[in-house]
Amino acid sequence: MELVGIDLNHAPGLRKQARTLYHTAFPRQERLPWWILRLNAKRKGIDLTAFVDGERFCGFTASVTEGDLHFLLFFAVDDAQRGKGYGSAVLQLLQKQYQTVVLNVELLDPAAENYDQRKRRFAFYLRNGFRDTGYHVWEVGGKFRVLSTDANLDVARYREIFKKLSFGLWDVKLRPAEK
Repeated sequence: MELVGIDLNHAPGLRKQARTLYHTAFPRQERLPWWILRLNAKRKGIDLTAFVDGERFCGFTASVTEGDLHFLLFFAVDDAQRGKGYGSAVLQLLQKQYQTVVLNVELLDPAAENYDQRKRRFAFYLRNGFRDTGYHVWEVGGKFRVLSTDANLDVARYREIFKKLSFGLWDVKLRPAEK
């Protein structure tokens, strides 16, 4: 496996595949309009990246970097490539490049329609070096649990990520998780 990240601003063919994956992997209520992701990706520290193994499209990330904190706003592996180690490989690449990688996952709500999927996703991130920060965040698609490769999340820098995304117009609602 030779996984490589490619900037989607310079790869129209991969951009189309990433857009299709984005629309199938994330529920409508959790997505931002694709054009907003594309526009933001022209700004410094905000990236849309495709991951390929040779000619094979494996997945993509939409991310924001603030100093040495890297936030995965969206991360998806192509359905045809799931279970082949590509998701773990992407996370390993990012953890080598950045001191701290942060992402938000759906809450483990037994009443949720996709509860089993949520449990598998949460376990996947734990296996790949993420820890529960003890925080919940309210964002566009609802309430999420914040995971990080650093157990001591720098809350102020995490908030800066959302300010950067929203041109300083939005201060994320971040609270300690209920016990």
